[in-house]
This record gives sequence, structure tokens and C-alpha cells, in this order.
Amino acid sequence: MTTNKKFVKRPTFFFAGFAAIALSAALFSAYPKWQQQETENWVYTYVTEHFPGKGVENLQKLAGIIYRESMKLRLDLASDAHKYDRAALLMGVIQLESEFNRKAKSPVGARGFMQLMPATAALLKGRRLSQEEITDAETNITLGVRYLNEMIREMGTVEKALLAYNAGPGAVRKWGGVQAYYTHVVKYHNRFLAYRAEGRSPKLVIAQLME
Repeated sequence: MTTNKKFVKRPTFFFAGFAAIALSAALFSAYPKWQQQETENWVYTYVTEHFPGKGVENLQKLAGIIYRESMKLRLDLASDAHKYDRAALLMGVIQLESEFNRKAKSPVGARGFMQLMPATAALLKGRRLSQEEITDAETNITLGVRYLNEMIREMGTVEKALLAYNAGPGAVRKWGGVQAYYTHVVKYHNRFLAYRAEGRSPKLVIAQLME
């Protein structure tokens, strides 16, 4: 009888263990989706509170684009990657470049959220872009991230890549670039992280803003 009891219990432990593994796998696979939604919520509420008047529908779309494109940042190619959060870094660049204004235009002709020069955008896209195309949120941010990745690959650190994004790699090698640019991106990067770390519920903030 003792032997039979042990024999009966083993499948129970086996299936319980199998169920636990299956549950863990399900939770693990769901984590990226949860992380995406959480980050998009923080992007939405941060921009809404700091730069009001962007439009709910457009801002929801923008939050999704920022999260998706930030995950493409090749921080793995940078020796100083440990200092940065992907979403916060992209937020910092966009805040400094355009203050989340899709129609932003610099005195030298750079356009959109990430202030792309038309010639740079054409090189990255493989053709000339119309004004509407270059200021389209998805196009502008996608190409901006692509260019920033090229700078990371070429310069070897995020710091130098950001300086090169602003002034060009040649200028960084020749005279170091504009250090204040990097300083401000990092300031906004850290500000977004601090905002997120406050632990306020994004859903609660959205509800308050829509009252």
C-alpha cells in the first residue's frame, strides 16, 4: 500500500509543477505587453502634464510610437549603456529638440519631433520627403532613432552619439560638440524617470485630466 500511495502522488506533483511552469511562462510572455502599456501610459501623462494641448488621440498614437521606437535604440553598442533607459532617453531627445511639437522647425530647417534636416531624412529614407512626410510622427521618430543608432555605432558611447546627433560626428571629433546638448538630454531623461518613479497611477492622472 505504501508503494502504491507514493506512486499515486508522483503524477500529482508532476502536473502541479507543470502547471506552475505553464503559468510562469504565460506571465513571462505577458510581461512585455504590460511593460509596453505601462510605459505608454507614463509617456502620455508626462506629456499631457508638461506640454498640454497636444490632443488626446494624437498623443495616444505618439506614446505608442515612442515606446516602439525606443525599444529599437541600440544601446547594446554603447559602452555607457548602463546609464540610460531607452524610453526615457528618447523622451529626453524629443523634449529638447521640439518640446513634443510635431510642427517644430529650426532656423536652419530641421523639422518635426526629432528635428531632422531634410537632407538627412532623405538619406535615411532613400528618397526626398515632403514637408508632411518629414513631420509625420512615425516617420520622423523612426528616422530619428535610425540616425541616432548610426551615431551610437559610429561614436561608441551614448554621450558622444547625442553630441554627434546635434552637431555631427565630424564636429564632435574636431572640437567636442556642444556639451550643453548632452547635459539637457540627460536632465530630461532623469526627469522622466523621476516622474515615473513617483508611482502615481497613469490611469488616475488621465481621469483627473479629463474631468
